[in-house]
Amino acid sequence: MKKRIVTVGGLPGSGKSTVKRLLALKLGYQMLSTGDFVRDMAHTRNLTLEEFNDLIINDKTLDEEIDARLIALEEDGDRFVVDSHLAFHFIPSAFSVLLTVSLEKSAERIFLDSHAESRIKSGDTMQTLEEARERTARRIQNHVERYQKHYGVNPYHPESYDFVIDTETYTPEEVAEKVVEAYTLWLAPQEK
Repeated sequence: MKKRIVTVGGLPGSGKSTVKRLLALKLGYQMLSTGDFVRDMAHTRNLTLEEFNDLIINDKTLDEEIDARLIALEEDGDRFVVDSHLAFHFIPSAFSVLLTVSLEKSAERIFLDSHAESRIKSGDTMQTLEEARERTARRIQNHVERYQKHYGVNPYHPESYDFVIDTETYTPEEVAEKVVEAYTLWLAPQEK
């Protein structure tokens, strides 16, 4: 049975957090961000996000803390928008969205967002655009290796999602509107 949950996955800098907020407003749903949770976990351990990602690749117990929140949503969640790389895997009854973007645009967005409190708090700031590009590429590789190792999935594989959109040429509002349209169509057969 389909759930009234929208999961938003995607590459770093693809707009997951922004689109999640816009979707929650448009749909009147609650929000959950595993990215915020991960940054908080890194901060409480006095690690940068990059250091935490290096640690977590070999320590599945840290991933399991994140997974538990997603599993609980699959069991009893309703009316949520979830920003997470693996929500498509742990909440299969949800409408899953993949946001894509080129590495260059991803790095540019992350670099320009370096002033954000959550990035500063987790040490996820960059001094140059080139540093942002290199660290973003490493982060993507970390995700692919880690999730393949722990779960046998690639979080960036388009076939794993109900809807895929390249965010490079759309505003966040346009992306959110296209997601709402696709979500409404996805839900429609169930509501008859």
